[in-house]
Amino acid sequence: MKELIDLFWFKYSQLQYAVKSGDDLLINILDREIEPVLDAIYREEAKNSVDARLQFQFVLDLLQKEAGDVSSVLRQGDALQALADRYFSVGSGDVFEKPRALQSTAGLQKARVDEGFLNEAILDCMPDRIAVITTDYRYLYTNSVNAVRLEERPMDLVGRHIVEFVGIQRFEQRVKPNLDRCFSGELVDYTYPKDVENRTIVVRCRMTPCVSSTGKIIGAILILQEIANRRRSIAA
Repeated sequence: MKELIDLFWFKYSQLQYAVKSGDDLLINILDREIEPVLDAIYREEAKNSVDARLQFQFVLDLLQKEAGDVSSVLRQGDALQALADRYFSVGSGDVFEKPRALQSTAGLQKARVDEGFLNEAILDCMPDRIAVITTDYRYLYTNSVNAVRLEERPMDLVGRHIVEFVGIQRFEQRVKPNLDRCFSGELVDYTYPKDVENRTIVVRCRMTPCVSSTGKIIGAILILQEIANRRRSIAA
């Protein structure tokens, strides 16, 4: 993995130089050379958590460098989602050879996830709000982005019931039914409007079953993304 990533950045630096120099011939050559390397990085399946983190970090770094290019941002966003689906979906529990156990505390009484395939370092690399909810609707894990939005520290959320943060009505009408579908093995994807600082935003929630290394569903991985309110943009 590291060799592919190093090769990409070498080609990338050459391409940037060619662009600054206005060398169209060299740009075309490097474009053709760099694309297969990029595809290879996306297709590579990590054998351990170190390689997986390198893969995630690479996409994040490229996102930062290409922030001004809308098409590149969309492509890297898709790549991040594909990586999340690859490593955190049903059946992915045996991806890593020596997974790091994720310990819970508080209400979970320090229960250990079976072989703990989840890797906090990888999830913390993600720019979106991410949480893992157990089958009794309690937080097993949250990344710092989600914790900040909830005005809590990540460690203080572990073991607490999700109804504390969404309210009983929203929990019963929307959150619980979708979580139950996810706990039964479904991939759930839906959007909902939310008022933030006197403006309406649209939140996309994706739920992926969280499985142990033995194949047992132990919860749901939630990825929450705030997306543009297109209706408001058009009206404006």
